[in-house]
Amino acid sequence: MSNSIDLNLENNNSMESLVFTWSAIFADGSKIEQFENGIEHRFQEVKDKFNDLCFFNLKNNEGAMFSVNLMSGLIGYNILEFPYIDAKEKKENIRLIYFRRHQVDTTEGGAIVAHRVWYFLGYQYNDNNGNNRKVILKIDSNGNFLIES
Repeated sequence: MSNSIDLNLENNNSMESLVFTWSAIFADGSKIEQFENGIEHRFQEVKDKFNDLCFFNLKNNEGAMFSVNLMSGLIGYNILEFPYIDAKEKKENIRLIYFRRHQVDTTEGGAIVAHRVWYFLGYQYNDNNGNNRKVILKIDSNGNFLIES
């Protein structure tokens, strides 16, 4: 059974606010793009292969790309990797964090005034003492980001 959804992307209003799309690269070199040949791949396809996931990327049409390297625990922006947490710290059990939130501002009458989508991308891991730690980027639709750890 396929996890893919067949779509006509031309008039899909629900995707109008989706600025960044994801891609996943696995240890065997295979890749899953969120949208490919008129098909939307569900994130469940990535989750089904989580143990083999090496890189997870978010990119927009303007060329901005954020990437999580799940082998080394580094986050990158446009191919450059930045160790937001001490790069010398040993990271065990590195796991992807990815989700998005919609912020909708309305009037008292319920009319939508603004709709913003926030993307959250990062990873969690266990440090030398076994503590669970996380590093997360909060990315807006313009590609601006804040980092939390």
